[in-house]
Order: sequence, then structure tokens, then C-alpha cells
Amino acid sequence: MNNFIEYFYNIRVDNIICNKKFCSFIYDGYMYRLYVIDEIIDSNFLINLEKRLLGNTLINEIIFNRNGEIVSNYNNNQYILMKIYVNTKKKITLDEINYLANMWTVRNLKVNWGMLWERKIDYLEKLINENGKKYPIITDSFNYFVGMAENAISYYNNIMIDDNYNYVISHKKIRFNDKAEVIYNPLNIIFDYRVRDIAEYIKNAFFNDNKNILQEIDDYVRNYPLNQTDARLLVSRLMYPSFYFEMYEDILIDNAEEKIIIKIVDRLTEYEEFLGSVIGYLNKLYGIQEIKWLNHYYK
Repeated sequence: MNNFIEYFYNIRVDNIICNKKFCSFIYDGYMYRLYVIDEIIDSNFLINLEKRLLGNTLINEIIFNRNGEIVSNYNNNQYILMKIYVNTKKKITLDEINYLANMWTVRNLKVNWGMLWERKIDYLEKLINENGKKYPIITDSFNYFVGMAENAISYYNNIMIDDNYNYVISHKKIRFNDKAEVIYNPLNIIFDYRVRDIAEYIKNAFFNDNKNILQEIDDYVRNYPLNQTDARLLVSRLMYPSFYFEMYEDILIDNAEEKIIIKIVDRLTEYEEFLGSVIGYLNKLYGIQEIKWLNHYYK
């Protein structure tokens, strides 16, 4: 790997630490990550993203190789090298999510969470039908979370989205205990509704025992008010159990231990109460559609 980096990027390093996703090293006082690319990427999108954000934000800088390209091929793998500007120990906050989201907005996208979620459920149902006997905890809990997802889809499908809606910088995946580096990684950036990242942060904050999350939500809404459409989109996203489905895939695809999912299954009643509290709060502010099976938790 040392020779590969020196050949393609003219950077000589001695100490490289690698995991399944990337290799890391320090050069000239900065952290660098060499990411393994295991999906189709849009090079033009990444280059345009850099032009927009580099210098104005702490977005990772993509390093071009000796051929003037952003992707390098080595031993049948593809790699992208990035220079990291953000403090790698800094935690993600809702303020930082909001700041980055507003750095670039676009219109005329065709984002349909309902359709994407339906496809996800079909895919996961196929997996459980093929492998369910091996995973009793998943088998017992799967229908509950599919039901929650179907509620989210139904709620989402009743939201009217204005044709001139501004879609903002969002992320494929974001978790409460991720570091800020994750939101500044161009490989993780997409465009979506404003509340996508907020909802994912909130859900993961709950399951990582962030005792201040209700106060953080209140602070966010006061500092960056939502409109009714965004409030309803936030509710639909909060009901969609992405946290469960991510662990499901970790277990069935990446061979994680099934017991990791127990911390979610054991807190279902507590999570329903949390959802009811948040939805009740948003209902008071924005007069959004109620969720009947949760409204007894409204405060």
C-alpha cells in the first residue's frame, strides 16, 4: 500500500493503518484517508461538490492521482484519497447538520421515500424468508418493524410536496455517535429533504442514550423553524425504523452477532413513548396529522 500511495500520489508514508473501509495516515500534519470504493460513483458530481464546498466548509479534499483522476485502481480494487480538514474527534451536532445543508440547495429532484422504503421492505422480506431460521430474534421482531415502516410510508404518501421544494445537502447514512468527519465526506453526500439528517440523528441519539435529545430538538426548532411540510416529513422519517433495518443488514449480510439487535427490541415501548412525545410536540407547533396509535403518548 505504501508503494501504491507513493506511485499514484507522490506521497511517501511509513505508518498506514487500514480497516475494511479505508486506510489512514498522517502526512504534512494532516490526516489522509484512502477509501475503498465498492459502489458506482458519479465522479462529475463529486468534482462539482468539491468546487462548491471546498474552501467554504471543512469538506474532505479529494486528491487527484498522477493521471488527473479521482479514482485509482490497484489489485482489482478502486480507491479515492482524501485530505481531512475537520477535527476527526469532533462530534456531529444538529447545528452543524443545518449549516452544511444550507451551503447548496437544488430543485426539481424526484425524491420518493415511500417508494424507496417499499423496495427496502421487499428486499428485507426476501432475506428473512431465505435465512429466518438462523435468526430467531429477527424473526420475532421483524413484522413489528415492517408494520412501523408501513405506517411511515402511509404517512409520507399523504404529504403534498411543493414542486419548488428546495432539496439540501444530506447524507446516505448518519448516526448520533458518528464524528463530524462523516458529514464532510463527499462519498456520503446526497440531496434530500431538509429533515432527513435531522431524523436520523434523533433516532440514533435515542438508542445511544442521549438524555438531552428532546432539548436538542426544541433548540433546533426554535433556532431553525420548520414549515408544516418539513414537520410532517420529519414525523414520517422518525417512524421509519432505519436503525433496525441497518442492524438487520449488519447481521444477515456482514455477519454481525444477532444479539446487537436486542438493545433495540428491548426498548420498543420506550421508543414508542419517545416518538409520541416528539410528534405531540410537533403537533402543537405545526398542527400536523396525528398518529392514532401513538397519540396516547402525546404530552
